[in-house]
Amino acid sequence: MLAAGKLKTIKRQGWLDAGIPRQHVESVADHSFRVACIAAFLAPSGPLDALKMVRMALVHDLAESVTGDLTPRSGVSKKKKALMEEEAVRRLGSEELLSLWKEYDAGQTPESRLVREIDILERVVQSRDYERGHPDRDLADFRKGWKKLIRTPQLRALVDQSASAPTQ
Repeated sequence: MLAAGKLKTIKRQGWLDAGIPRQHVESVADHSFRVACIAAFLAPSGPLDALKMVRMALVHDLAESVTGDLTPRSGVSKKKKALMEEEAVRRLGSEELLSLWKEYDAGQTPESRLVREIDILERVVQSRDYERGHPDRDLADFRKGWKKLIRTPQLRALVDQSASAPTQ
């Protein structure tokens, strides 16, 4: 509970690095919440466990309550980042949280693969939201490679819809 609360105060570093004004940058909790909402409402019925997906979405960035939001510009290797995050989740004390986080990180189950795609979808949509609010910013780098990474047709359609969404 305390770790999740701390995520409300941690700004997403990539957006800060891209020059989005701090007062407009989403928190890690904001991001995780939208990922969880997408998972909850878009999880297909059938063989996938929707509750597991929502729970995975809620814990996928929980380690950042300890490590902060490490980006490629942070100077920490992917391997070291993964080790730091696993240790952070382990310190939170719940085997269930650790198990969900590890499943997400490995990306080997249908649920974890879909949540990982949703995480990318959220980043793509957020980049477009920021560009509408800050037309002087080019955030195309945050959308690079999404077509290769998002394979689910329903999610691909949402990316396309976000491109033409009106300013809110």
